[in-house]
Amino acid sequence: MEFIELHSPARVSGEHVLVISHSSTALTRGLDHGEPVVLQTDEGELYAAEVIDIGFWPEDTVYTLALGARLPENLARERIAGLDPALHDLALHEIVDLLGELARPQDPDKRG
Repeated sequence: MEFIELHSPARVSGEHVLVISHSSTALTRGLDHGEPVVLQTDEGELYAAEVIDIGFWPEDTVYTLALGARLPENLARERIAGLDPALHDLALHEIVDLLGELARPQDPDKRG
């Protein structure tokens, strides 16, 4: 899982969506649609996130990330290292992801 450290202010609130450019990261490869990442804000807060859109500009690639739950440092480290069922509590990570999804505002068109 990729780790993205933001070096400029980013406000995580409202719709729980953040747009960042590839050039503002230290990533060595492009991200894929649907790829989970760990995001660290310039204040040091860690979040689970998922790439929900990729835009291509002539000079850069832009990622739209849906922010999930805020992560404690130990869970963020586990995700970055790669979750191993023999070493990590995968159910705990699934619960954290579910809580992050529940915290996002719901699209009124998708409600049942």
